[in-house]
Amino acid sequence: MLLTDTYGITPGLTTSRETYENEFRWGPHGQGVFANGLIDGSAADSGNSPTYVLRAGLLLGQVTTTGKYKQYSPTATDGSEVASGVLIETLRVQDFDGTARDRFYAVLVGGPVMKAKLLNFDEMARQQMDKFIFDDIGQIPGGHWFPWKRFQTKTADYTAVAGDNYTLFDNTGASATVVVTLPALANGYLFGIYCKAAQILRFTSAAGSDVVGGASLTNSSVSVTAIGGCVWVYTNPGATQWLVEDHGDQTLTYT
Repeated sequence: MLLTDTYGITPGLTTSRETYENEFRWGPHGQGVFANGLIDGSAADSGNSPTYVLRAGLLLGQVTTTGKYKQYSPTATDGSEVASGVLIETLRVQDFDGTARDRFYAVLVGGPVMKAKLLNFDEMARQQMDKFIFDDIGQIPGGHWFPWKRFQTKTADYTAVAGDNYTLFDNTGASATVVVTLPALANGYLFGIYCKAAQILRFTSAAGSDVVGGASLTNSSVSVTAIGGCVWVYTNPGATQWLVEDHGDQTLTYT
């Protein structure tokens, strides 16, 4: 059945209901990398009215469990906290019955973009959008490098996976020791822990005896024990060790 909300309307122009134009791309026409994307029917554009009309230029994140795109949110925990694409055309995710529907559409996943025209943009998103070229990059010395792709709070033990790479974990609200178990060694991993509760926060190696620090090459774990403690661990080029850097103001404990 085809539905429309235009039948029977008196002919003539009405007041503007929606503005579709938002030229957020720059440079020669055709520069850009596109991917076919399934837009989640629950996606919302909080800066628009109605919110179920998603405007062109809206930053999108991809939900880990479904692969669907929805609005980027730095406080989310489902994968959409990582800005991974931009909506290229205004899209309505609610049909005329008021039912939310998934939509299949192209998503810009790389190329030149104009920072000021991206919707819900923040500097964390800039770090995540490594396949994009920003028009204001000349104003930011050194490319504004920043290591963390996301921030996650853990109040119970957690086993990190490859998708957690470039994550800084904290223990806000924890009432006991929290252990983050590192994934199997692989080139290019970087993880961090930052203690925000007066409880032990620990990185533990899945294999054991490959954490370097405290005058030893064969530790199995490293811990911070008080608020303000911060540790970064990353793999060496051969992916045989976890190298520890102390970035906090508390003594580290190795086991």
